[in-house]
Amino acid sequence: MPGQRSRHGCDECRKRRRKCDEAKPACSQCGRYKRTCVYSLKLVWGGRKGNKSWLAEADACQAGNATQKTNDKISTSQVLSLKTTPSPQSQENWFLIPQQLPNGITLPPRYRRLLSYFSEEILASLSTHPSIHHDLRQGLIPVMLGSPPLLSASLALSASGLLSRTITEIDGVDTTRVIEHLQTSGLSLLSTSLQTEQNNENYEVLLVTCLIWCLADVFAARQGVSSWRVHLKGVKAILDDKYAEGRIFMTSGPTRSALRHLYLLYLSLQTLPHLSSTNLSDPALSVWNRRGGDSNDGDPRIDGFLGYDAAILDILQQINQVSSSNHEGSMVTQNADRLIRKVESMVHRDKRRSPDVSISTLLQPQASRDFDFCHKSFQQATLIQLYRLQQAPSSSNRVQAAVKSISGMIDSMTQGLPCHTWVAMSMPLFTIGCEAFDDEQQEYVRDKIQKLDTCLGSLHVRIVRQALEDIWRFRKELQDHDGKLCASELLDKVQYNVVLF
Repeated sequence: MPGQRSRHGCDECRKRRRKCDEAKPACSQCGRYKRTCVYSLKLVWGGRKGNKSWLAEADACQAGNATQKTNDKISTSQVLSLKTTPSPQSQENWFLIPQQLPNGITLPPRYRRLLSYFSEEILASLSTHPSIHHDLRQGLIPVMLGSPPLLSASLALSASGLLSRTITEIDGVDTTRVIEHLQTSGLSLLSTSLQTEQNNENYEVLLVTCLIWCLADVFAARQGVSSWRVHLKGVKAILDDKYAEGRIFMTSGPTRSALRHLYLLYLSLQTLPHLSSTNLSDPALSVWNRRGGDSNDGDPRIDGFLGYDAAILDILQQINQVSSSNHEGSMVTQNADRLIRKVESMVHRDKRRSPDVSISTLLQPQASRDFDFCHKSFQQATLIQLYRLQQAPSSSNRVQAAVKSISGMIDSMTQGLPCHTWVAMSMPLFTIGCEAFDDEQQEYVRDKIQKLDTCLGSLHVRIVRQALEDIWRFRKELQDHDGKLCASELLDKVQYNVVLF
């Protein structure tokens, strides 16, 4: 008769339902039978009672004593403290990563390290400013600890980030295996939650979970697999099926800012090039515009999370629609002309007066300039996208004028650091890289892409760089040494599963 199944033993003993003595590095059972002994992270969550939103519970917890958890088993002596960048409101800001989850399940050291990396590095790579980093940590970490699907997704994103940094093992376990385990268990948890929480108030958490899974696949840069697109469709399905007017913006407490930032990330992920038009963003953008996101006709504001005016996303979405339409060339040209005039009016408006930055802290002069340069670089890159619709060659005066403008602003920005607007510069860098037709231009872009890689720590940046190398190779093979070709002709030859965010 098999013995009692080991709860904390190695994978082999658990699978074979044998009692494991939990010896390290190999238990006696595996040593005796010469099996590979691996102690994988295996989280098992208990049932959750009640219908109160995770967001509401996290906000209530933070509104009280940050070290006092709802579960009596958690105390200040049981947590691993991670010092973070001080917030604008506090000189001493500490985030507490517990050794136990709210339901009493022990959080293994390996997962606490992954959670620490997520808090300190992953969220920093998504942040254009330290205050954005603070918002994301303050709003997400407490919610993650109470939501098994979101925690699994966040840990998988963290492991993908470590893998991109060439860290191949986590506490002796292959990083790829950790990711695979989290994907198997985490996606199952997400599927169950989507089916069982139809009458609950946790749609926002499920939306964030789908988005984090999307980022995990983007960071891992798994070519030939477009599951990140599937996750984006999952976000859209939640919005379409569960979205109530202003639901995201009505969320109260510290999670409101984090949720709003991630909602904008969703819009940018499915809108920024090089991404085929999937018509996902129309409902979401219409809600955002009603909330004041499209500020072209009103008071323009640079969004502190995006690094540019959210109105640019609307322009890029329209470019996607025009480029994917079956209209004749003359109609495409007319639509491009209309959008060019719109963007040019934005450029002239912002030359007269730089837009204010929508952010919850007082910016230093250099940070203000960085936001302005990032915003205006996106405007110029959007113009280049429109010029391509009119088949403008890379050497044309208007394309090169935009490239020169972007390069000048890049040279004046703080480069290669997380928690700066540099983290948002993938799209402008790729855009000018596609237009580079001589060695000097190409070497300039290589240097900037390398600094973006250092800053983000995501494998997708290396795929972006490889795509540019392929485009430059195509130019060389076609003997286009003078930029007579339109970059769109070269982009049609590139086959990569990559998004520029």
